[in-house]
Parts: sequence; structure tokens; C-alpha cells
Amino acid sequence: MSSIYRRVIRIGEKSIGITLPRRWLDMLSVGIGDVVEISLVGKVIVVKPVTQAGGETNEVSISLSGAIDEATRVIIASYIEGYDNVEIIGQKDSIRRAFSNVENKLPGSLMLESDGSVLIKVATSESNVDLNEVINSMANILNSMFNKFIDYLGTGKEDSLKEVLELDDQMDKLYFLALRTIKKLSFRDPKRAIDDTIVVKNLEHAADALDRLSNAFMRVQATQCKREIGEKLRDVWTYIMKAVYAYLDNNINNALKVLLDRERMLNSMLELANMGCTGLSGLLTASIHEGQLIVALAADIAEAAFSRHVRSIAKPTRLVAGEELGGEE
Repeated sequence: MSSIYRRVIRIGEKSIGITLPRRWLDMLSVGIGDVVEISLVGKVIVVKPVTQAGGETNEVSISLSGAIDEATRVIIASYIEGYDNVEIIGQKDSIRRAFSNVENKLPGSLMLESDGSVLIKVATSESNVDLNEVINSMANILNSMFNKFIDYLGTGKEDSLKEVLELDDQMDKLYFLALRTIKKLSFRDPKRAIDDTIVVKNLEHAADALDRLSNAFMRVQATQCKREIGEKLRDVWTYIMKAVYAYLDNNINNALKVLLDRERMLNSMLELANMGCTGLSGLLTASIHEGQLIVALAADIAEAAFSRHVRSIAKPTRLVAGEELGGEE
């Protein structure tokens, strides 16, 4: 550990401060204008870079073979990893089309071209992103997706299914922003970051399940059992929203209700197989599968809520001298 002495100085009329060694800032890739977090831990003042941990670089260069699919995945992964400047070397046409495919899903991203490469820049400041607000927004989108899908089952309006697909695109955008924020700020609270990742991923997977169901119903115009399917999925809707808000509100009672109700919910979806709907075996199978998947995802979110709750109430124990584990007489 390196340490130095600095004298507290006056800055302006009302503020005071200290100077930091330039070589330390260079080691952490922190420069003028960057944001740092200052916290009081006991009697110690801790200064941490907000946008990165351990001096990780935010500028990288990646060479590609030229495939659009590869370029698309690399751009998305680089965004999630928290890189602010990604130089991509390869076929510009492929890179350009790949970025065009995902640009609307990556908040704050833009593409700059030079003679030999393409630079993807991200102007989003994760320090200004409230992750709880992002998760709450994702929950609201999922709520709307369920509402539109149930509306289709009741009215038969295909426009409702199209709206489900559009909402899924909005969910993807928040999903990538949330993962990027978690990655870049996970050093603040690694255990909380794990729980947040579980919730964010499961919300996105639940939205994907409704997206797949919507596509399935658009391909096959169902005339039977839509009411029964709607009733089962309405219960699933209530179930996962209870899990999400149990996590956001730290409501351990609702989290427990979700976990205790998991088996009943899984069995309830299976009842669709005995509805006697002729010619709809494919749609029934899809509804059962996606419904049970969402139930499982909701239970995982409830487990994360429990983990969060336990950390908030757990207190470290102190061993009395002579009672240390493994100690000798």
C-alpha cells in the first residue's frame, strides 16, 4: 500500500480539499472531469473512481473477420463490459450494418469512422443511472406486455401482439443499460450486483417469453381455449410482478409467498394440457412452456429478494478469546 502526506488547502471561498499524486491517477486512468465517489468509513475517507475499478481500461481495439453476426455480438458485449471507446478493425460495411441493427438498443452509443477502422463511443454516465429506476422501468414494461397479450386473448386484436413485440425492444434497451451499469459499478457492492443481475436478466427473459408467445399466436389464429389460456397467464402475470416488487421494496413477506406458491403455479399451467382444445396442441405446449418458465424466473427473483434481505439484517459475530474455530487448548 502506498501512502503520502498532503496538507488540506482552501479551494475558493467555502470549499477545502487536498491534491492527489498524478502517478496514482494515471495508474487508475482517472483524469480531469472524471467522477469519483468519496465516502466516510469509520474515521477513514475513501476516494474511489466511479466509472471503473482497479484501473481497468475503457479504450480497447478489436479485430473482426467480417461477419455481421460476429460484429453485432462484439458491439453488444463491448457495451455491456463498460468500454467507452471501442476501435473495431474489419470490413466497414459489416460493422456499419451491425451497429445499425443494435444502435437503438444501446443508450448513448454512436459510431465514428476513420480511414482504417470504426470507433464505437458511449457517452452514457453510469454514475447518473439509478439502477432501481431502471429495474422499475423494466417491470413496468413487462407489466404492459402482459396487459397487451391478455388483451389480445380477450379481443383477438392482432395489433396488441405487435405492441408486445415493440415493448420487448424497449426492454432490450433497458436490459443492456442495466448490465453495463452493474458491470461498471459492481465494485461498490459486489453481492448486491449479483442480485441485481439475476433480477435484470430474469425480467428480460420473461419479456422474451411473451415475445415468443406473441409470435406463435400471430402464426396460428387460435379460436379455442383463449379464455382458459388468458386466465392461467393472468395468474402468472400477478405472480412475477409480486416477485419483482418484493425485490424492489425489500418485502420479504411477498418474496416468501412467491416461493411457497411456486409448485402450485407450475402445476396450474400444466392443467392447460387437459382442456381438450383440438388442433391447438402447438399453442398449448408453447403457453405451458413459457408460462412455467416465467414462474421459475419469478421464483429466482424472490430468492434474490431473500438474499438482499438477509444481508440487511445479518450482523457479524465475535468469537470470545479461546473459542476460535480450530483453536487448541
